[in-house]
Amino acid sequence: MDFFDKTGPMAVGIRLRMLSGAISKEAVRICALGGVALKPKWLPVFFALSSGGGRTVTDIAAEIGHTHPSVCKIAREMSAAGIVSE
Repeated sequence: MDFFDKTGPMAVGIRLRMLSGAISKEAVRICALGGVALKPKWLPVFFALSSGGGRTVTDIAAEIGHTHPSVCKIAREMSAAGIVSE
């Protein structure tokens, strides 16, 4: 903790990344306990697709504020897991 005391306000970003990592780990654990085959990073794409019908990667990326390559990667992962079809 001495590091954070010395760096003061500059450490806010580091602390937030640590907190985000801890929350993500817990989300994975909770999903596994519930038998849900979704990874937390897939949730924005899953939610965008849940309204039904086909959607383009560009539309999804604009809706959730991700980049086109990010949505492509997530969609490929979800497709490989059998959650969505391309």
